[in-house]
Amino acid sequence: MTENLMLYGVALMWGLLLGGFYFGGLWLTVRRLPTVKHQALLMIASFLLRNVLVAIALYPIVLQGWQPTLICLAGFIIVRVLLSRRIKGHIRAENGG
Repeated sequence: MTENLMLYGVALMWGLLLGGFYFGGLWLTVRRLPTVKHQALLMIASFLLRNVLVAIALYPIVLQGWQPTLICLAGFIIVRVLLSRRIKGHIRAENGG
């Protein structure tokens, strides 16, 4: 029982970290787009890098079963929701609204 709780906690934290990496990287890429010459190359490279690294990092959790995988993905989605709210507030503040 305790082992399951620890595994679920690790899975949640791993999902939060992966979500922070993935969506933080996406946000940095989008903010950098206006300043680069080859925007499509930046988007494709960022997409591939983020997806490959997250897939590799997710694999050990997937091997533990569907419950830790689901919990990890919940952490990933939690970060998405939190960053979306924060970024919306940041954009409103920049636009004076």
